[in-house]
Amino acid sequence: MLVKEKLVEIVSNINKDLRGSYLNRIECLSEFDYIFRFSRSKSKSIFISLNSKNPFVTLIDERYTFSSTSSFYQKIKFKLANSCLINASTVNDDNILSLEFSKINDTYDKIHYFLIFEIFKSNANLILLNEDKIEEAFRFRGIDTNHPILKNVKYLPPEKLNFSKEVKEKDEQYEKFYVQNLESLYVASKYKEISLNIKRKIKSLNKKLEKIKEDQDEATKNLKYKNYGDHFLTIMDEIKRGDSYFDYYGQKIKINENFSPSQNLNQLYKTYKKAKQTLISSKDYVDKTEHEIDYLNSVFASLPFYNENDYQELIPELIEKKLLKTAKQKAPKNLKNAAKPYYLIHNGVKIGFGKNSLQNDNLTWKFASRNDYFLHTKNEHGNHVIIFSSELTDEILEFACEFCAFLTGHNDGEIIVAKCSTIKKGSEPGLVKLSSYESYLIKNLKYDFSSLIKEAKRF
Repeated sequence: MLVKEKLVEIVSNINKDLRGSYLNRIECLSEFDYIFRFSRSKSKSIFISLNSKNPFVTLIDERYTFSSTSSFYQKIKFKLANSCLINASTVNDDNILSLEFSKINDTYDKIHYFLIFEIFKSNANLILLNEDKIEEAFRFRGIDTNHPILKNVKYLPPEKLNFSKEVKEKDEQYEKFYVQNLESLYVASKYKEISLNIKRKIKSLNKKLEKIKEDQDEATKNLKYKNYGDHFLTIMDEIKRGDSYFDYYGQKIKINENFSPSQNLNQLYKTYKKAKQTLISSKDYVDKTEHEIDYLNSVFASLPFYNENDYQELIPELIEKKLLKTAKQKAPKNLKNAAKPYYLIHNGVKIGFGKNSLQNDNLTWKFASRNDYFLHTKNEHGNHVIIFSSELTDEILEFACEFCAFLTGHNDGEIIVAKCSTIKKGSEPGLVKLSSYESYLIKNLKYDFSSLIKEAKRF
């Protein structure tokens, strides 16, 4: 099917389902995405996306719980609200959609509006005409000089190309994915700074960790200065000021020629003591830093599954852990559900999971019972998963293990499974101590968890 043939099909469906009905609601979901809902159909609505990568129009039945706004949206909403859809058509036998509306204004005059959607990659435009003159436009920029987009100027469609592209399967998959995941895309865009801050913090911590480990390696090498000092002490009578080295079993060890023998001895032992202290003091720092990196990596892996509430609940946790500056991100207030974990049902069995440390903690210690099963990705800081059942089938265990891997952003991995009665609370929320467990290797995921996680509910 050619692109223009697909548009003709969409036009036919719009006329069949919506012609003659009133436009009772326009929704702005982002700067580039708009929904036009009509009185006749409570299910079918016109979805228009002006994203530059792949602009498209389609009929949808999705409902969204979020909204955005823009000056262009406010203008077309004011002009087109409560107008009647007269007809949908294509323009110039090209990939251009025209929606004709009729509206009675406050003075009872009938106005004819045309909403023109030019569906061109990198040059998509949505233009509102009053009769044939341009009133508003998403972009006041034409494709070329022969296609000006100016207010109060007669609209002229761009010159038609002599060829039409075929609709590719990847384009149709992209449109379906875009519509189904628009809320996730919106949330990711709105909280992009949180995601970037986490990435920056991970990068910064890794650099610090790399530097301290270099210092540890250097300190480990310098432990030998105790042996140098002990040997130097036995031959100190042979050393005099001005010597630049001494012999250590055939190895020349550099010393300061301006120091006295006793000063050089002190310097050798001082180098050893500094190395020893560096190794002692840096161990706790390395453990703390590695813990923070693991935690942030697990949070970052979970962000694709976050809704707006999840982000709002994550911010206070990051601030409390001093991983996010309060100057740019203030802790949200009145988050009643912040501590409530999520669950989904698979074959009649409840599978619970947390999206942050507090939810992990409550899931494991408040909602789970001793006979339930605890799952976690081995050697990673990540989501807790609880199977709310005392009896495990192979199918439920496989599903839960794969789900646990999915939540940490992996298609494979080693999953720990333990009876809840065998685990103990760790030193901070989200941490547990395991006394006994079994582990299962996961390779490739069989289930479509991206769709399933959207159906998850809160406890």
